[in-house]
Amino acid sequence: MGVAPHNSRCVSRPAATRRLLARARGRALLFAVAGSCLTAAADGCFLRKYVYHPVLVANAIGDSTTTISGTPLHVYRSDEYELYGPTPLSVSTAEQQVNRAYREFVKHFGVQPPPMAIVIADSSFTITPSDAAVFAKRRIHTFVYVRPHNLRDVEGISPDTPEDEIWPVSPRVARELVTAYVEARRGVAPVVETTTHAGDFHADPLPFWYLDAVVALLGDPGAPDRVMAYLRDHLADAPSVATLLDMRPPNVGAVDTVAASRDRRIIVGAAGVALTLFLVEREGPRVVGKLGEVFLAGGTARDVVNQARRVPQNDRELERVWRTWVREEYGR
Repeated sequence: MGVAPHNSRCVSRPAATRRLLARARGRALLFAVAGSCLTAAADGCFLRKYVYHPVLVANAIGDSTTTISGTPLHVYRSDEYELYGPTPLSVSTAEQQVNRAYREFVKHFGVQPPPMAIVIADSSFTITPSDAAVFAKRRIHTFVYVRPHNLRDVEGISPDTPEDEIWPVSPRVARELVTAYVEARRGVAPVVETTTHAGDFHADPLPFWYLDAVVALLGDPGAPDRVMAYLRDHLADAPSVATLLDMRPPNVGAVDTVAASRDRRIIVGAAGVALTLFLVEREGPRVVGKLGEVFLAGGTARDVVNQARRVPQNDRELERVWRTWVREEYGR
């Protein structure tokens, strides 16, 4: 048997070194295979499952259909909410807003939002008693939303947005979330609204300025900035912080003198939004949920401020700090 000629450059390597070299060659081969998979249509490649493929979720939302009150509707259901609408686009557009409202609710209230069913329509819609009974049996807060006819007058909508993409449901969703939250806290059966209601309303036992603040936080992302811009122009007419802190919702059947004047109500509501944003910045987002709990217990916002750590306890100093914050510090 012949003997291989001696090569002075051939040195016997330790076993550990040979294993390292083998691993390096293996990695090089793996990278080469991966490169070929990423650059070619190799259906049989075992790395195929690791290559990113975008999933068009928005297109899937609203593709399913169902029937409510004899009307075919597109539907999207999750563990938290259900959406019914006339087109897939209406459902997917609304779903983005509802999803944000639910996430913001958790952030500010610290609890899971109550489930809701939302029927969105572009004209009058009524849920039949039999269908309403189904929602009631499931104990799910249900309401009908009809989008406004003058879509170009809706705040926060870009002028070049196609009309079939304009479904500004977020403010209504925020209000209904608060109503459903009050229902859950009181242990009463969720409301099943069979047709849309008209005008504004109070979510007793909450002061309307607090409801306005929650809508601004949970609804349209641009709402807080618009409210603050308005308040800066009307700050001289704004109520004192002490007035807001001591305000209670009107008694059932009583005349709400503030709400009776539209202009005054807007100013007071804007001041309440600003006060809430101020408290959120100083005390954190959960202060919103604390306010809600105190109101439900029959207290006032002053009860929350009295326990705050980063808010002046003297009314005069709090007024000065808050107005300075509104004029000069918000959004800076």
